Amino acid sequence: MQLSPADLFDQLDDAPDAALVDRFLADRDELAFARLVQRHGSMVLGVCRRVLGDAHAAEDAFQATFLVLVRRAGDADGRRLGPWLYGVAYRTALKARVAAFRRAAREQKAAEQARPRPSDSPPAADVADLAAVLDEELNRLPGQLREAVVLCDLEGLSRRQAARRAGCPESTLSSRLALARDQLARRLTRRGIAPVFAGLAAAVPVSLARATCSTAVAVAAGVVADVPVPISRLSDEVIRTMALPHRIA
Repeated sequence: MQLSPADLFDQLDDAPDAALVDRFLADRDELAFARLVQRHGSMVLGVCRRVLGDAHAAEDAFQATFLVLVRRAGDADGRRLGPWLYGVAYRTALKARVAAFRRAAREQKAAEQARPRPSDSPPAADVADLAAVLDEELNRLPGQLREAVVLCDLEGLSRRQAARRAGCPESTLSSRLALARDQLARRLTRRGIAPVFAGLAAAVPVSLARATCSTAVAVAAGVVADVPVPISRLSDEVIRTMALPHRIA
């Protein structure tokens, strides 16, 4: 009896990230990649939205992040794919944000609409800027502490699941998480931001997940003509500048 795509997808539920990446690389298995997007997409979209503050730009950065995974899957650490993807997503969103600022500056200059703000009325902090501070401070934490926050607070894993992903005892993971949260709370409070460690993920629209998986399969097959230029260009820029971790074991 031939299994349906839904049944095949369910069979991949317990497969480790490294096995899913290997399966995608070997067979261009879209279901394997879809499972990776399902596991890590909410975390990736969450950081993209916080840094960019724009839904459309965040979706482009989301796709570019997973395109980097397609093109550099052999260099990712499949045992710690969540934290690796977090770092790529943050870097990608920052690059997209810089590009957006530059475009806005050019458009403003061309239209001669620049107006200086009154010195006695400083601009209010942008909501997106405040949200992005969390990721700025998170990226300043030591790697093991950052990993604990990514796994538990951004990806929603239990401490037992996170410990298994991190390759350490649950007690060690719990200690790292407590220390990371304490350091983040103190740093955020100093910057005038109330520490929040819930609701940091973002629901991934079905259309976005499908488009991302279709693009992944096309790129893996060497068909890049259909990849939107902004997404392709953004992934190129990230790949040129990123320092890649170890290969999948």
